[in-house]
Amino acid sequence: MTSSFEPDRRRVLLGAAGAALGAALPLSGARAQELATTAEAQPDAAESDRIAAEFLGGVAPLAEGLAMELPATADNPAAVPLRVHVTEALTEDLWCEELIILAELNPLPLACRYRFSAATGAADVALRLRLIRSMEVRALARLSDGRVLEARAAVEAGVGGCGM
Repeated sequence: MTSSFEPDRRRVLLGAAGAALGAALPLSGARAQELATTAEAQPDAAESDRIAAEFLGGVAPLAEGLAMELPATADNPAAVPLRVHVTEALTEDLWCEELIILAELNPLPLACRYRFSAATGAADVALRLRLIRSMEVRALARLSDGRVLEARAAVEAGVGGCGM
């Protein structure tokens, strides 16, 4: 007999730590497909702008100090390699507090969020994004001195990777 755990049952079985972990896990293929076909989850650049504005908190982003490596063409839109790193020298007195990556036209534009401490030493992340279509990817990094750095890059994707 097979069993599928519903989120509430998983929360009871795993406790608070498991619930937090479950909330951080990516969507299953079936759930991503369901979201991609509903009207509320259609690509909407306004949602990406809202998330960015909330992250910025009224601070104007600087277009230098953050580097993004993203291929111009995605051979596989379901796994597009991306690297984002702060190029500015980081110290105990100046570090990256938080970094977010937005895939602006995905049904859920906030691709990831990373938090760092002064002990981290560097803000350098590498991941693979799933893209629904060609779009601009945006990264924002908040430094401990209150500045926000921004990097953008466009990627051409053939067939969408979301919901695959």
